[in-house]
Amino acid sequence: MIRRLALVWALSLAIASCGERLQNAALPAEAPRELDGGIVRYDLRFPCGATECAGWLYVPNDVESPPVVVMGHGFAGTRDVGLPFFAEFFSRAGVAAFVFDYRNFGSSGGAPRQLVDPWQQLDDWAAAIAFVRSHYKVDGSRIALWGSSLGGGHALIAAARDGDVQAVVAQVPLIDSEVEGEATFPGILWLMRLRLTAWGDIACSAFSADPWLIPGIAPNGGFGMIVDDAAFERATGLVRSSSHYRNEVAARSVFTFEDYNPLRQAAALTAPVLLIASKADRFAPYAAVEAYAKAYPDVTVSTIEGDHFDVYTRPVARHAAEEALSFLKSHLEPRLDE
Repeated sequence: MIRRLALVWALSLAIASCGERLQNAALPAEAPRELDGGIVRYDLRFPCGATECAGWLYVPNDVESPPVVVMGHGFAGTRDVGLPFFAEFFSRAGVAAFVFDYRNFGSSGGAPRQLVDPWQQLDDWAAAIAFVRSHYKVDGSRIALWGSSLGGGHALIAAARDGDVQAVVAQVPLIDSEVEGEATFPGILWLMRLRLTAWGDIACSAFSADPWLIPGIAPNGGFGMIVDDAAFERATGLVRSSSHYRNEVAARSVFTFEDYNPLRQAAALTAPVLLIASKADRFAPYAAVEAYAKAYPDVTVSTIEGDHFDVYTRPVARHAAEEALSFLKSHLEPRLDE
């Protein structure tokens, strides 16, 4: 009996490992694409751990060796949702942009799929920075970071770790994980269900490569990591039919954020920072933005209207892009006295 159990256990682990390997490859890269405004978008792959991550490099045709901004999304977002608008906006103004998918998401490889691990995502940021810094299409000595939501917190930490980026833009950023927004806690029953589902996902991960998936964002009355009608409407409205985004998250993701807090972990950051935030943000509290701006030098705060997810739609997106571009160009363009 014991031998049978051992055999079943070994077989289940082998099946899980096999399934993980099958899901580990990034999607094939597409051919370069010419976009409006004199931009070429290159679909690239770069090494991330044991797999590859996918990135789009937007390059202005009329600028030789342009500066470049590395851009990352929040939580379970993918490069094809909301971010192309900002990348194209920067590129048309002469700043190349590199937008990438984290491991386990979108066109990138990695398994288990849809697992949000901030520490692994920070490793992906480091890999993306290293890749872009050495790319022949851009000037890797003039590099900035831009992150949105959770990606805003990642950008701050990644810049502090790297120590050699010229500027950082954090949009509607998650800065202090100990300060929760008013819309981030639907109630004790939701929390109990979330934790039980996460434990179930962990328990079953030994027997299957497929994680237990729950919605990343659900409408009121539903169940997911975020439960909010306005957030669901805004986020789902951004997704195109060709997108690789999935509104699903591995339930165990809830346990990966232990000790993660940009307020502390970006303490070594010396590069100039622009925080683009809304006082009405119900998910990433503005109070944390104010606290960060007071605690660290060379931090500028630019306010926008609307709630957390409004920043991806016009007219708020346009305002945020203009603020970010002005800041990026001021720190990335060559100085006449240099």
